[in-house]
Amino acid sequence: MRILWVSNMMPGALRQVLGNPPGWGLWMDHVLSGIRQKDVTLRLLCPGQGAGTLEDGLEYALFREEKAYEYSIDLENWFRDQLADFRPDVIHIWGTEYGHSLAAVQAAGKLGLGQRVVISIQGLVGIYAGHMLEGLPYRVCRGNTLRNLLRRDNLLRQQRDFEIRGQMERRALELAPHVMGRTQWDKAITQQYHPGVHYHFCNETLREEFYQGTWQYDQCQKHRIFASSCVYPVKGFHYLLEAFTIILEHYPDATLTVAGDSFFAPTIKEKLRQQYYFRELERFCREKGMTERIEFLGPLDAGQMKQAYLESNVFALPSTIENSPNSLGEAMLLGVPCVAADVGGVRDLLHPGEGFVYQSTAPYMLAHYIMEVFRLRQDAQQMGVLASAHARRTHDPEKNLEALLTAYREIAGKE
Repeated sequence: MRILWVSNMMPGALRQVLGNPPGWGLWMDHVLSGIRQKDVTLRLLCPGQGAGTLEDGLEYALFREEKAYEYSIDLENWFRDQLADFRPDVIHIWGTEYGHSLAAVQAAGKLGLGQRVVISIQGLVGIYAGHMLEGLPYRVCRGNTLRNLLRRDNLLRQQRDFEIRGQMERRALELAPHVMGRTQWDKAITQQYHPGVHYHFCNETLREEFYQGTWQYDQCQKHRIFASSCVYPVKGFHYLLEAFTIILEHYPDATLTVAGDSFFAPTIKEKLRQQYYFRELERFCREKGMTERIEFLGPLDAGQMKQAYLESNVFALPSTIENSPNSLGEAMLLGVPCVAADVGGVRDLLHPGEGFVYQSTAPYMLAHYIMEVFRLRQDAQQMGVLASAHARRTHDPEKNLEALLTAYREIAGKE
């Protein structure tokens, strides 16, 4: 089979060949290593510059996309040239969050290849837009710092950009005959957008590093909470900070760690570059006197991320919306006790007894369940054992690769 991949991410193998930093490790690298061992010819299209063929035969061509929320007819024409040259049996578009997804779908249709298109659902940005500002007062949503004014990207503007991208996303899904998903949430939405779509179920394979290692209570840092991101409001970090104030009343030695750069701005220069959302989070932390209890770990590669999970007492996912968050899957694979907001497809991943799921708009319940993990002490390990067993079924690389290839064969008419 001849398979064309369209992705917004550049796999690590290609990054290294092009002399770029290897990145932080992608789930896609694991899938790519599996599929390249099969009888397929693969061409990858993703952002960057250049084209060529790797030593193992992987073809690639890179494109530029200036703004995710603006449609580019030039990019559509570029995709038409690639499709006409490669003539794929299957056109697999990974994700709907960018304008290039619609450009690829429309290019395929104009070449008579529309029935060969399948779109993998990652997030659904149009739906995310409606959940983006949950739990935030209006003054924060419309607030600006100098950086926001210069870039015209306060939270209301960011939400509007999501909505525009969501319109392109919906159009792509309305045109695509096939989608590939993994939760009841993404199935419900894609079938509402396109009632006649052929839905292919295929779970996600995660980064290789997380299939080895097991969380142990006696080796973790007690009362340490780990969150994987606070990069934008959908990640719900404002809810986690509210919960943390409650936790500190009962466990004053508790610490909160988060992957990524600090949003604290101790210098004037850093304050000038700060977004209003992060300024409000910093103000809240200082007002509550808990800045010394929060640690930012900086950007983490897969190995460092794994270590952060294993050192924590509990993993918290306070998001306002998710499909099937990779961070939750990684924590579950390692057997880390998890507390997750009941949003999107989370309940497909984490079942009762394997961790705790709570109402996303109730930070007091997030605090309750985190403290319940603390109270369980050694017994929390059994919860992690069940979570790990479930995650190893969900994220089984061999089964997921076979499901992917089965979908390809059906789409190509070879099944």
